[in-house]
Amino acid sequence: MGAALLALAAALIGGGVSLASVFLTQRGAERGWTLEHERIERHREEDRIREWDSRLLEERRAVYTRLNATARAARDALAGCMHDLRRGGSLDEARRAELDERWSAYVVQHAESHMIVSDAVLPVVGAANGSLRKIYGLVQRLDSGQSDREEDLQELSRRVEDLWDQLTALRDEMRQDLGITARVEAPSRQAGEGRWTAVQARF
Repeated sequence: MGAALLALAAALIGGGVSLASVFLTQRGAERGWTLEHERIERHREEDRIREWDSRLLEERRAVYTRLNATARAARDALAGCMHDLRRGGSLDEARRAELDERWSAYVVQHAESHMIVSDAVLPVVGAANGSLRKIYGLVQRLDSGQSDREEDLQELSRRVEDLWDQLTALRDEMRQDLGITARVEAPSRQAGEGRWTAVQARF
């Protein structure tokens, strides 16, 4: 009888050990599967983030390129208007048509850029836009004859000269934002009104 009980106890213990072993093996497998699933999901999320960052960078590069081109084309048209106003007092139809075309292209591109430019670039975009709009307004007033001609011509000349620096600052900030060039301090110069920087002239 004693031997039978010992055999039964041994069988029960052995069965329990086997069940525990199976349970632990199953839990270990489930834990391993969970960790693997989490690793796969983490890698997928990292891939999605990299893909998004890459796409955003390409879109930003394209917008920056168009903004730079249209802003400089508008600047060239406005500078041409300034020379014509100095010489003849008003613009001819060809010059007005050129200005309208380039200005419209710039306005559209400037509006588009606000949806994708970085926070670092946005103030410089605002500074350049403010200067361009002020120059455009002066040209319109001078062309219509509704202005103090001599005073406005002097202001127009000064603003066109300053615009070169602001568009250069905008270009450099965009290049730095894209990682093309290293970040440097904003360009500055000593003027009659004191130290000037591109990011101070927000419009």
